[in-house]
Amino acid sequence: MEKDGYLWSIPVLDGFSFSQATNASEVTLNEMEDSTGKSRRGRKMFTDSLSAAEFSFSTYIRPFISAGTSGGSNLDGGAIGAAGATGGAKKGIADKLTHHHAVEEALWVAMAGRNVYTATTGKYAAPTSGTPTGGAISRIALSGNTSTNGGTANTYTFNVSNSSLGGTTTGASTNSSTGANAVVTLTLTEDSGTRDVTATISERGIGWVSGETITIVGTALGGSTTADDVVITVQSESAHSDATDLDINFYDSSRAAVGTFNLYYVFSDRTEGRLIYKLKDAVVNEASIDFDIDGIATVNWSGFAGQIEEVLEDTTDADTIGAGKYHADNTSPVTGSHGAGAIFIDTNDSDRFYINPTAGNNWWAAIDEGTTDTNNFIRNRLTQLTLAPETAFQSATTFTKSGVTGQSYETTYSVAITGGNVTISNNISFLTPEEIGKVNQPIEHVTGTRTVTGSLTCYLASSDTATNRSRDLFADLVSDINTVINKFAITLKVGGTDTSKPRFEINVPTAHLEIPSHSVEDVISLETNFHGLGTGMSEGDEVTLKYIGA
Repeated sequence: MEKDGYLWSIPVLDGFSFSQATNASEVTLNEMEDSTGKSRRGRKMFTDSLSAAEFSFSTYIRPFISAGTSGGSNLDGGAIGAAGATGGAKKGIADKLTHHHAVEEALWVAMAGRNVYTATTGKYAAPTSGTPTGGAISRIALSGNTSTNGGTANTYTFNVSNSSLGGTTTGASTNSSTGANAVVTLTLTEDSGTRDVTATISERGIGWVSGETITIVGTALGGSTTADDVVITVQSESAHSDATDLDINFYDSSRAAVGTFNLYYVFSDRTEGRLIYKLKDAVVNEASIDFDIDGIATVNWSGFAGQIEEVLEDTTDADTIGAGKYHADNTSPVTGSHGAGAIFIDTNDSDRFYINPTAGNNWWAAIDEGTTDTNNFIRNRLTQLTLAPETAFQSATTFTKSGVTGQSYETTYSVAITGGNVTISNNISFLTPEEIGKVNQPIEHVTGTRTVTGSLTCYLASSDTATNRSRDLFADLVSDINTVINKFAITLKVGGTDTSKPRFEINVPTAHLEIPSHSVEDVISLETNFHGLGTGMSEGDEVTLKYIGA
């Protein structure tokens, strides 16, 4: 996978596919016999356009902790000729720090928005320049007077945009030149004569760059001096990795187009018959996570691309590889004058791939950390489900069950699942012109409605003492006939909670549950479908993912 000029090696399972079809028009004749008894019944075919290429493949969910670099120094290409990389000690490393990552994380980042990769650190963030610049706010940090503030205990809400991009509440300002439409809520609580300050992002906005700040002046909080000012530093990241975990979010996915990349399928490695296909301008349309009880945690990916191309081999000198071509040799990349996007394959190092992001001699090894580990697979059987109605929804909802009025949902339900699935979809379509007299090519993709759906299966279980088993969940959902949208928080801890093992978590904070359906076999089972819903129509917070390496 090539994104932002760099490569990731992602092992896939058997059964992958890619194809590109043509759209054709048919012209037919169907007439009666003429005076000679002849009837013309011929036809012609005309190619109108190429459909967008389609691909699908599956990967295992594989978290790991990066080895980092000595002293946390910046990453480099890991190839002889790249600065500080003699000996290749850094080649293939995912992060300069010992932070959590996943083999397939670049696919999530491409699906979740327009974040770009910083090669020297191994991190992703919203772009700092170009079009578009910035993204949605993913997290914040407070500074200034947050523990002994002289303001008035209350809750304050501020709309924040760059002054040229929209109205901003008096008392709030930002140093961002592109940030817009963020809504920040500050709460001041009494603490022995002073106030503690907390903040949340009510609306994440767009155009924000990591490190930019929002300043709330103390007088807007009821304070009297600049000593009561509060500064909010924003981050815009679809993937945030640190020493605790890797968090994936979709806050920046409310866009007309998401991140594109190139996919390379490599056949017959380390042989003379090597064949490489490139899927140009690919996008991830859908990711489906399955929980087969006897299987290994897996993601099924599918998407589209603009065109399928065969990558040509440059058989000339190894020091002048052409742009977009590849050269294979039993050595690391050779210093020379190479084209942008040139690929070098080191046949003496398990066919390690290198790419030259810009013209010249700037080789970077494909990131393959974690791909050969044998201890980062996750067993589905250890998966645990937490299912609980939203607190406000639970306390405000009553219904009649078994003839008893005033019944309510349990605060949590104890359900052991036997399988399930969570599917995240961008519902992408490709735009193709319809000009006459030429074979039209797909030009660009557009996103549709973002959807998060899933299903959970379990046995129909009850208890003589507990009232929060799967049978009770079914009874409660059936009895609640007046609720238009129910709200449940779903957390799936794939791989369990053993801190010595790799794990993966799916969090759907606001899910609408359908009434479970029964499957009557040797043991009666229930299947419950659910739909992830965001806090707003544009916030992209229907689901978050968490990887924990070990």
